[in-house]
Amino acid sequence: MAVTVPTSWLPHRTRTGAGAISQRSRPAHGRKARGAALAVALGFTVALAAQIVTGWVAHTNCVPLSDPQYSNKLTLLRAHPGFAGGNDGQTTLLFLGSSRTFDAIDAGAIGSALSRDLGTPVEAFNFAHAGAGPVTTAVYLRRLLKAGVKPNAAVIEVHPAFLAEQTSPPPEARWLHPVRLRPDELALVSQLGLPIPAPSAHGPRGWIAPWHEYRVQLLDRYAPVFSALQFRLAEHATDRHGFVRVPELSEAQRSRLRELTRKQYSDCWADYRPGGSGVKGVRDALETCRAAGIHAALLITPESTEFRSWFPEPGRSQIVPLVSELASEFRAPFFDAREWLADEFLGDGHHLSGAGADVFTARLGRESLGPWLRACVTGGAP
Repeated sequence: MAVTVPTSWLPHRTRTGAGAISQRSRPAHGRKARGAALAVALGFTVALAAQIVTGWVAHTNCVPLSDPQYSNKLTLLRAHPGFAGGNDGQTTLLFLGSSRTFDAIDAGAIGSALSRDLGTPVEAFNFAHAGAGPVTTAVYLRRLLKAGVKPNAAVIEVHPAFLAEQTSPPPEARWLHPVRLRPDELALVSQLGLPIPAPSAHGPRGWIAPWHEYRVQLLDRYAPVFSALQFRLAEHATDRHGFVRVPELSEAQRSRLRELTRKQYSDCWADYRPGGSGVKGVRDALETCRAAGIHAALLITPESTEFRSWFPEPGRSQIVPLVSELASEFRAPFFDAREWLADEFLGDGHHLSGAGADVFTARLGRESLGPWLRACVTGGAP
């Protein structure tokens, strides 16, 4: 008589059927689970390490991510050794300001003209940046001195729209993104009346999540096709002296740009009153120059008739007396060039075309900078 033995009585290795398959598959499933967990852990570790390395790169400025406009132009400036000392008798002249100066002053041409006029070498560089109002200029001037860049003379642009005291926040706040500032600059900016909050990039998130904190800068530098910025941060078509030549525009293009400019600064026109953080920024830059022994001058670049008319009275008539008072206090010359050029040289009302820059550069050097620098060189100016 045949005896049926329950499979549970059989040794483990002799079991057959579904039970045996299940027993053999458990180690395989376990190995797969452990492998998946290891892959996730490894991926997380690599991603975290990459984030930390990127944070280190950003904080040490090995790759200029926080403020590429400044860093890239500083690299260009360093190609002119006269600004870093040991200038072999050169007079070094630095221009600071916004895009109005950026595309208005051909520093290479003006340096050559002044060298001929003064009979001594003059090295000039245009260190202006798009959107850089008086507070940004004050910050950049301090940075340059810390970096060892000390010019003999500096021309500081005064942008009347950035002097609008009645706006809140000040107009410059829309341009100066918090991540562009260094931690030790936040107190200065606050003292100058610009309410810039401390960016999270200055804290732990700047180390563990820099791809998010610097996403705008990373896309602009490495994947500009995905960037939503109208103008690139990491790339400007400057010449070796920092000047940008703007192409000539048709009347239709100029008309469209003027309308955009009017809307862009619309909050500045209403009840315009010069003062506030803009004046504090100009004052700080003048104080920095005086403390460093740098000859300083103030400049308002050309504006069209229409652009000037957008500033309502009585604020419009207060601009020159206010800037003149600052200049007098610091014994600095003030060059008011708002009415120097015909309207056709100004594409949007306050930015010069290439032809306009040529005319303005020649006149500025001949009538203003030449006499001023001659007095500085001979000891006739402070």
